[in-house]
Amino acid sequence: MRKRILFFYLTRGSGHHAAAKAIVDALGTLDPSVETMSLDAFGYSNPVLAKVVLKTYLGVIRTAPEVWDFLYDNERVMKRIAKVRDRFNRATSEKLRKLIESYRPDCIVCTQAFSCTVVANYKEKHHSKVPLVGILTDFVAHRYWGNPQTNLYVAPTRDTAIALLAQGVNRERIRDYGIPIKPEFAKEIDKSKLTRSLGLVPAVPKIVVMGGSRGLGPMKQVVGRLDRIPKPFELIVICSLNRKLFKQLKERAPRLRHPMKVYGFVNNMTEWMTVADILVTKPGGLTTAEALVKQAPMVICNPIPGQEEKNTQFLLANGVAVRADQPRELARVVQGLLESPDPLERMRRNSAALSKPNAAMDSAREILNLIRR
Repeated sequence: MRKRILFFYLTRGSGHHAAAKAIVDALGTLDPSVETMSLDAFGYSNPVLAKVVLKTYLGVIRTAPEVWDFLYDNERVMKRIAKVRDRFNRATSEKLRKLIESYRPDCIVCTQAFSCTVVANYKEKHHSKVPLVGILTDFVAHRYWGNPQTNLYVAPTRDTAIALLAQGVNRERIRDYGIPIKPEFAKEIDKSKLTRSLGLVPAVPKIVVMGGSRGLGPMKQVVGRLDRIPKPFELIVICSLNRKLFKQLKERAPRLRHPMKVYGFVNNMTEWMTVADILVTKPGGLTTAEALVKQAPMVICNPIPGQEEKNTQFLLANGVAVRADQPRELARVVQGLLESPDPLERMRRNSAALSKPNAAMDSAREILNLIRR
């Protein structure tokens, strides 16, 4: 009988979703006989509420980020909402219970803490022995991750593993393999040939600007400030799902001093990171893991309080990024890097040492070991 693996992520197009897809692809390479199913756990169980929560979250991030900063990984908040959270998890778990019992997976893999907690509650309530795997997609392990029902955790780093230990997770249940990304990011690409094929000028520095999967952050201001830098460079802006931003920047491009290419959602991010001399980005876990593998020096701009702020601290501490919280400061930092490139080379070397390009394949092997026991 074919083995079945059920994947739960949170929000289609997110880093959690991308990590799940990377492991699914790796499983297909290692054992094509394995059957997989991937679902947005929240969207599947509460589709209306999922849309409301996502809209509320984005609104808070845009207008009152300090509120999210207070709520994120706050032990007092966690204790106060414990009863509400448990009631919500029970309501959510009912629909997931029916799915689990009809699909009968040999393993469940969760790339986000919410779905991992719901499945853990299901296992405890129904005395289920189905193996549960938690995949962390940020460089921090917040308090919602640790629980005794999760059989295996895949952590980005040794420090993340230590944070899980502090939550009571046994060390033998933790593997610090890294954040799972597409295997294509580890492939060698001829940068000169790629530069020409993308319609870029080989001898001119390339600055790639990203705002995560939703094109968040002050990207218009960033473009305006970068355009004031006198030293020549080419600018590539990835707007992802932000169609309004894409339209505005496309209209603005002919009026800029520096040549700018503007894209919406792209499927060739590995190519843009390959040619990037500087990557101006929000520090989402997947994005930064990809950048580390491609050795793209990062300038972190306006990180979201909470997980992105924690990711930023990790990246700065390991010498793979610099920080500029305001567009005005960003222009000064980028100009300094263009005029004195030694820090860029140091960031590339540090990125090579810190990167974990085989995280998806290593995670897939570990999952296969679980279901074959």
